[in-house]
Amino acid sequence: MRKQKKGCDVPDATIQRLPLYLEKLKLLQAIGVEDVSSRQLAESLDIKASQLRHDFHYFGGFSRPGRPYQVAKLVPALETIIGIAVPVPTAIVGAGHLGQALANYQNLDLQGFPVRGIFDVNPKLIGLDFRGTVVQDMDEMEEVIKREKIKIAILTVPSVHAQAVGDRLVAAGIVGIFNFAPTDLKVPDTVAVRNERLAVGIMSLSFKVKCILENKEKMEDAEGL
Repeated sequence: MRKQKKGCDVPDATIQRLPLYLEKLKLLQAIGVEDVSSRQLAESLDIKASQLRHDFHYFGGFSRPGRPYQVAKLVPALETIIGIAVPVPTAIVGAGHLGQALANYQNLDLQGFPVRGIFDVNPKLIGLDFRGTVVQDMDEMEEVIKREKIKIAILTVPSVHAQAVGDRLVAAGIVGIFNFAPTDLKVPDTVAVRNERLAVGIMSLSFKVKCILENKEKMEDAEGL
């Protein structure tokens, strides 16, 4: 069995797949599956078994060659690798429609990201309660982040305010920002940012839909000849 790599020298593509492995394994665990082969797990996610084994080898492999993975051991191992073996306190900055939807999303807590602070500048939103967490004024943000030891923030503010709010989050000790604002944030190398572009995502989907419809139309024209 290979030794686990030290540090975080792991390809982004592998990092993106780790939560998918964990989610599938939790589903298997919930229905009583105790062992699963690399082929079975890979096929359930529509990837190659060799790719799955290659991903796992970055962290030690988890089983001997030819032996199945033990689900009860692999689940906590992946949770530790991803960093959610211990819940990660999270903040939502911006309590508009998207922020409220995220605050009401119970899976954040279930997946290890309990919301410990929600912040906004709108007086009409301050004081609203979302699953036990009350929206607070932005003036209280830094104090709450430090008190609750929050390290991840979900940013849903308008793009014109995103950089200024991002600067405040970094100064307050935030290490990871999930950015829904349609703008790129400038942060130090010691802070990780994931940009979630809803418009880009749906336009990418639109391109694929257009291709499918065009191909369908060509096939129908060919059949009509």
